[in-house]
Amino acid sequence: MTLGREDDPEPSSPEYEGQASRTMIEPEHVPDELLIDPDDSSTSKRLIVSVDFGTTYSAVSYIALSENQRVDHINSRDIRSIENYPGDKNPQEGSQMKKEVPTEVMYPLDPQFRSRANLSCPVNTRRSVTSSDDEPARNGADAMEIDGTGYNISMMMSESRDFKWGYRMHEAWGRPATHFKQTSKAMNRFKLLLDQSPATQNVRDNLRSTLKHLISKKIVESEVGVIADFLTCLLRHAKSQLQLLRLYDGFEVEMVLCVPAIWTQKACRDMQMALLIAMKMAEFNGVDPSYDAIENLFIVSEPEAAAAFILDTEPDIQAGETFVLLDAGGGTVDANTYTISQTQPLRLSDEVVEPGGGLCGSSYLNEAFRALLHKRLKAEKQYLERGRITLDGIIEDIIINKFEYITKRQFDLYDDLRVHERYYCANLEDDADKGFWDSEIIVNHDEMRDIFIPCLENIAAIMEDQIVLAMGKGVHVDQVILVGGFAGSPSLHGYLERHLATLSNRLGFDVELFRPRNNANSRVTAVASGAVLRALNKENGPGRQIQCSYGIRRDESKGTQKEHRNAKAFRDRADEDEPRFLCEEHLYVSDSATESHYSLTSRRNKSE
Repeated sequence: MTLGREDDPEPSSPEYEGQASRTMIEPEHVPDELLIDPDDSSTSKRLIVSVDFGTTYSAVSYIALSENQRVDHINSRDIRSIENYPGDKNPQEGSQMKKEVPTEVMYPLDPQFRSRANLSCPVNTRRSVTSSDDEPARNGADAMEIDGTGYNISMMMSESRDFKWGYRMHEAWGRPATHFKQTSKAMNRFKLLLDQSPATQNVRDNLRSTLKHLISKKIVESEVGVIADFLTCLLRHAKSQLQLLRLYDGFEVEMVLCVPAIWTQKACRDMQMALLIAMKMAEFNGVDPSYDAIENLFIVSEPEAAAAFILDTEPDIQAGETFVLLDAGGGTVDANTYTISQTQPLRLSDEVVEPGGGLCGSSYLNEAFRALLHKRLKAEKQYLERGRITLDGIIEDIIINKFEYITKRQFDLYDDLRVHERYYCANLEDDADKGFWDSEIIVNHDEMRDIFIPCLENIAAIMEDQIVLAMGKGVHVDQVILVGGFAGSPSLHGYLERHLATLSNRLGFDVELFRPRNNANSRVTAVASGAVLRALNKENGPGRQIQCSYGIRRDESKGTQKEHRNAKAFRDRADEDEPRFLCEEHLYVSDSATESHYSLTSRRNKSE
């Protein structure tokens, strides 16, 4: 993309049509040798850290390499994931879900929170945070005031005005009183703000309504700021855990960022900017202050990372086999179909068919359960609501403290012995006809089935679509590999197994379903752990295509290039003055413009 000054012919002219036909340039293949960092043989200690920023849950995986350590014998068993997240609500010790943290935040409606939380202040709030005369500064003595009862009420009050993230946000949201007088705004699924697909339009509209309110209150500036705030907290915790293990100080850091395959390059750049801001705020190693950039960053698509994990952990997968990678998360479910093209080392071919997916992750079970509780409790609202206790707060308490961490993960649609679920609701009056007994709401098996079935049907349809499309291209799918947080659901596993059995009979060949089982990282951190593997072995991933081009603006003598045919010449005043050295550089980026020698205003330099 070269930029000068010219006038293009009108789009309707024959001359323009002839030129336009030449602009449809296929993306160039990236040679393997360009993916290999010449400094990978560094003798310094290295730390590779991958960030899987998910729609509902996020994870950080890593590997520390000693000086001169070879990477060719490293596998997924050597990769670890960050745990011990503040306020972790997973009840089972050793649960794989402890390696993830909810991608959720809660903002106090007060710009002062940024100084308390040590978060980067948006430009338009710096002054109000640092020089406000309206609110006295809170110091340690104020925070430690204890009333006559001996309880630290003032500290509890101050906590209600603090920024919260991850499990701490779940903890606060599960308190009924949180919903009485809302002095905070909660945000979840904000990753979808960067997703421009039509399927996420309604979710994005709702998120932008909340975002607009926060911007008006000078709490945040943009969606990038919300993501950066969450990532700052995520990286601070990761840094603290790595330091405890003595795997941080003195290590050169390479960051790996996982992004959805369907994201535009602009979305990837926005995500990269959010990560840079977060690394600076968390004082995480790996930022070059002279260029204000991440020193060593590798960006990998989520399905590519998960596939790398599968190839490393499943020894039964053979060259020439085709599998559907079904990543069932909390917000989205994504499906990609790959054929394994070679043996040693195993490597994926390009995708067999277009990726599929939809908004049918496990968080939509929460929405259905919430709707059920509202329907069944609305007639009890008058006597259940007391003081600061609201019906919304009661329902969120049940969802967070019972349904999210227990029922949703354990409920088995095909367990005939378990006929109902019970949920405690304080002061609920007994009514057998309504299914209320001993201050509990009784939810029967049919009601639970109605909550699960819509999501399960949609996921099965996504899976089947990949198999049928591949068959249309003459490719038989051998396996469906289930990963992601929702993959642990016995209801999902049982439903897909039965669906595949019926589908296999119909198509005339067997398709097997299984979940990763040979590695401690398992299904939950398949993307984050696989991303580390890809960073260790960049040359053996699927083929890569150049997605955007960078151009430098320069002036050229009229007529020296054929592309100048329609350009208007001009005289540079600098040439008429006494000779002097001029140096001016402009760097531009485009996701669609790839040709050189056209002007800055040319249609050929406009991104789609």
